[in-house]
Order: sequence, then C-alpha cells, then structure tokens
Amino acid sequence: MSWKELIFPEFEVRKTKAQKSAFIGMLKSHFGDRMRLEEEGSIIKSRNIIIGDPEKAEIIFTAHYDTCARLPFPNFITPKNTAVYILYQLLITAALFIPPLLLSTAAALFSDSLILTEAAMILTLIAEVWLIMAGPANRHTANDNTSGVVTVLTLSDVLDDGRAAFVLFDNEEIGLFGSSAFVKRHDNLRKNGFIINFDCVSDGDNFLFYYRQPKKAEKHEIIRFLEDNAGRILCEYGKTPVITSHALYPSDQALFKNWVAVASLKKSKTGILYMDKIHTDRDTSFDDGNITSLVRLFTGRYEAENPEK
Repeated sequence: MSWKELIFPEFEVRKTKAQKSAFIGMLKSHFGDRMRLEEEGSIIKSRNIIIGDPEKAEIIFTAHYDTCARLPFPNFITPKNTAVYILYQLLITAALFIPPLLLSTAAALFSDSLILTEAAMILTLIAEVWLIMAGPANRHTANDNTSGVVTVLTLSDVLDDGRAAFVLFDNEEIGLFGSSAFVKRHDNLRKNGFIINFDCVSDGDNFLFYYRQPKKAEKHEIIRFLEDNAGRILCEYGKTPVITSHALYPSDQALFKNWVAVASLKKSKTGILYMDKIHTDRDTSFDDGNITSLVRLFTGRYEAENPEK
C-alpha cells in the first residue's frame, strides 16, 4: 500500500495525544529500529519522529505531522506577494476583535459595570485564542500537512542508504515547538545541516522552492540541482517550479540556517501565486501527481549520483 492509502482516513487527523500516538505506532510497525522518537519540552511536550541518523546525513527531509484546529476562515498565503499576505493577516486580526467588542459593549450597556465589561472582552479573546490553538480538530488535512508527511515517508522508503535522514516535527501548528525542540538538541544541524521542508504540497501546480543559506556562501549543491533540473523533471507532470530566495513562507525551516521550503501554489488570473483552503474543512485536495513529481525530482538527483540505484 502507498503511504496515502495507509494514512487516509484512519490517521488523517493527528491533533490529540492519542491520535498522534496511533500514528506513531503505525509508523513504528513499518520502520522498526530505523525510527525513534525524541521527546522534548516541559510545558508543551513535542514528540519528533526521526527516521535514519540526522547527524550523519547529508540532507534532512522534514515535514510537520501535527494537524490544526478547524477555523471558519482559511489561512490564505501569498509567498511572493508580501503586501497581500500581510493585509490578509491584518484583516483576520481585526475580525477577531469584533466578537470581544460586541460582547464588552453589550456588558457595558446592560450591566453598567466596568469589571464585567473588561471581563467580557478578556474572556472572549481568551476563548478565541483557545479555539485557534486547541479547538476542535480540522477533519480534513489533505494539504496541511498530510501531503508533506506522505512525501517525506515516500522518500524515506526510497532513499535508505544513510545519506538522507527524515524528520516529522510535532506541534508546528501551535508555534514551531517541535522544530524548536529539535534544534535545541541538535544545534550543529541548526547551523550546518541542510533541510528540505515540505509543508502543503498537494494543492496547486506551481511548486515554490524557497531557499535560504548564509550570505556570500556558494549556492548549496541542492539549490544548483533544482535550478538546473526542476523545470525539466516537473514539466513531465504538468508542474512549474518557482525557485527563489525572496519569499515569505512561515514553517519549520525558519529555525535553521540552510534550507529549502517546498509548497504547492495556485496561480490567479492576475498571476498571483497563492494557497487557500488550509485550516478549514475544504482542505481535501490531494494531487497524487504532486507527490510523485517531488519524489521523482529528489530521487532523480540521487540516481544521477548513484547510477546503480
């Protein structure tokens, strides 16, 4: 069975401790001793899933496996249009203040009590934050981030000679706690490792390859490979690469120094690259061709260096 078939639908939601434990147990039965858990954190404990040896690997493929709460509005992202992204975030923030203002106004009108008015506003804000962080689980997580998980696990079955390692981070959705715990334990990898992070890669025919590495350093071999080969390989699947060091895409890679963040995007009629639907019940789009093309791209590099493979 493919990883998609193994995960959908039984392990699609991975928000509670029990749901994550069931998912971890399924992976353990597949990988055995090749997999281990790293548990870190005091107030918020994260369980990162490690496949292979990151300390010895040339490349670390990553994705977050936790899933988010269901929200009434999508997390709309435009990585190449920072102004649009910031404007949308400001609008969402403004909208969040409407219920507290309404309730506090009602409390002021009907109670004539400053204490009740302030309490109404504060408690409503706390309730909204709780719903965003720990509210009812989103039932559909195809793009965010079951797609990234499937990609990493598929690569882990192919690239198994020790040159690559694979990490599934916990608690990305509530603040990058899993990847923070990982870099705390593996400071050398934070500084010197090379991370390829897949986050939302199954909805859209345009692949963002957003990279960062230290200034004045020679481009990493992976970035050069992508620039030389991504267009040729991905076009076979009807996909288009966007390789850039100038974008805005918040995910686990941000805590490392050397990385490529990978995401799939749609394109509007005006040419704006965007992502929608995630964090809502509409997150159901899973283009198998996206995962196949990404696996083909990165194994293509591997096969070029290892003809016998």
